[in-house]
Amino acid sequence: ILHDSVFILELILRDSEKKKAEKTGDPLMDETCQGDIARRDLTLLENQLPYFLLDKLFEPIIHTLFQEVDDITFRKLVIHFFLDGSQGPIRVYSNFSHFTDLLRCVRVETLPLYYFGEFPDRYEIYHADKLHRGGVTFNVVEKSLSMDVGFKNGCLKIPCFFVDDHSEMTLRNIMALEQCHYAYNTHVCNYIFFMDSLIDSKKDVALLVEKGIIKHILGDHGSVATMVNRLGLGLTDFGPSYYSDIAKNVKSHYDNLLNKSLAVLKSVYFNNPWRGTATVAATLLMLLTLFQTVTSVLQVLRQNTPVQVPEIYSLDT
Repeated sequence: ILHDSVFILELILRDSEKKKAEKTGDPLMDETCQGDIARRDLTLLENQLPYFLLDKLFEPIIHTLFQEVDDITFRKLVIHFFLDGSQGPIRVYSNFSHFTDLLRCVRVETLPLYYFGEFPDRYEIYHADKLHRGGVTFNVVEKSLSMDVGFKNGCLKIPCFFVDDHSEMTLRNIMALEQCHYAYNTHVCNYIFFMDSLIDSKKDVALLVEKGIIKHILGDHGSVATMVNRLGLGLTDFGPSYYSDIAKNVKSHYDNLLNKSLAVLKSVYFNNPWRGTATVAATLLMLLTLFQTVTSVLQVLRQNTPVQVPEIYSLDT
């Protein structure tokens, strides 16, 4: 444990002092791919060392290494090493047990605090393409690693979900951690369950990519659908979640007959500016023709109606 701890400390310290243009002579630091492999290996659940142990080992050397900087802490170095300062903030008072727990923590903290309470019963949600055809619109929220999904006025707002070759590995380790140690706070698992419900095939992925909700470098949309569906397999259902209320509202909106009718009207007759213009022109022409027809009929009826002459009564009678 001590040997591994020293390696981790040295790796994180070297990374914090490294400048992009410099070559250190160490392949682990000079080769980007080697550094990425080491970083990913340190996030595997089976490779975790207690964070408090690493923090204690770091204390004796912090003042020697950073004499001119007073606010440097091991916590800050770790967050910069794994999140690179671009993956969203983590609250100062948030505690994490190890590096995998850190990756979970930064995601869970994007959820509204007031939602950590009672939730309605779990609701199933239709896949994205079906919802879109039923009148639900999709908008992207530009928040990195966020899981804060919202639904208002028929619009489902979802943070950007970036997928690369290592996303499945990272999410699987976080989900395994939740299933074992956060049995009643499985927020990442619930988020994956929600996304798995939305994504059934590459058609759903294509729609979400078009809306900017999914960005990926896997080559084709089918690979993303397969990955998300695999993540949803074997998940333990711990009951209602933060997404239950959203799924309930989305389903109610979809089941509304008026919303469906308006969605069909829009998709068939107003799916592009040219067809929309043609539809409006045809409707106006039809209304004008109908008005002219009614006017002509009324005019003919007036001409064929006999004039009623009032009877004149004599005063003598």
